[in-house]
Amino acid sequence: MRQLKIQVPQQNLPSLGILTQIDELTKHDMIYIYHHLNIGAELVLERDYARLWDKTAVGVFYKGFKIGYVSKKSSGIISKQIDKGHEVIAKIKTLYKQKYMPLEGLDIAVTIQ
Repeated sequence: MRQLKIQVPQQNLPSLGILTQIDELTKHDMIYIYHHLNIGAELVLERDYARLWDKTAVGVFYKGFKIGYVSKKSSGIISKQIDKGHEVIAKIKTLYKQKYMPLEGLDIAVTIQ
């Protein structure tokens, strides 16, 4: 039998995608940014070390205004990636709102590269 030498090109791992919701939506900052929130808008995710009862808390910000926190189910994974220095990109996936009413819910798509 012949032995074949096959070379497999090295590829970087694909980016990890997470679809999650925002918990504890803030009401007082929402009045400033409510009309600017659209599907596809980029958000900033930052660790929140001030929440002593939640070691993996990740705050969600839009143009400097706090929107809320990443859900507890996903914050563990995202906080570890932020601590490791990975690039974390978050975009609005779904908005649950009615005209002139407070935001009812918000889903985001998080990509870790």
